[in-house]
Amino acid sequence: MQGMAGITVSLAQFGACEDKLANLRRIQGYAQKTKEFGASMLFLPEYSMFYAKMNRRSQIKQAAEPLDGPFVSALSQMARQYGLWLAAGMYEQSDALPYNTVVIVDADGVLRGAHRKQRLYNAFGYRESDECRAGENSFHPVDTPVGRLGVITCFELRFPALAAAQKQAGAEVLLVPAGWAVGDNKVLHWRTLLCARAIENNMTVLGVDQYAPGCFVGHSAAFAANGCTLGALEEGDGLLTITI
Repeated sequence: MQGMAGITVSLAQFGACEDKLANLRRIQGYAQKTKEFGASMLFLPEYSMFYAKMNRRSQIKQAAEPLDGPFVSALSQMARQYGLWLAAGMYEQSDALPYNTVVIVDADGVLRGAHRKQRLYNAFGYRESDECRAGENSFHPVDTPVGRLGVITCFELRFPALAAAQKQAGAEVLLVPAGWAVGDNKVLHWRTLLCARAIENNMTVLGVDQYAPGCFVGHSAAFAANGCTLGALEEGDGLLTITI
């Protein structure tokens, strides 16, 4: 019950680009700040490794890496350097289209879990299934400094059963990394659904979103199990540090 004493964590809101090294430099900057703030975990958005605006299918396939590739290796090195747990979104290589994957790395640099997004964003005129393949299994929650951590990714937030399944599997905190697309009432949807998942499952929910003008809304937020806001960002890049 380590979490009862209060654990400090950080959520990094930024817009990733097509330059993987530039994205890693951004992540490293946030890791350094997270360490300075005395937090033990850094949560990063969906697509933290790479995001392409054009020719997405071919670019994503080219950018995808295995779980022991350069991106996860760099995260592992950072985790060891700063003594932090890290969670970040990437494209994972497969024998077909890549998976949209979120990896969890512990403070020793060990990969502790990976969630392959199951419910792809085929909605609001977009077809994520044209560029990614769906994961087959739900994430198995892992023990972290903040308690047992469950993960669902972005669009999966719209399916209450997926969050409930994480709770049932033992999750005490739910991480929702996202690239939540801009649109009518989309900030309202994002914030409301994060809060609803916290209340209905009686667990802390951490929503960490990309921010890119005209593309992703930002507005990362953390909600306590009773629905109270633990902290929130608006537009722009930023680091949200909260105590759970």
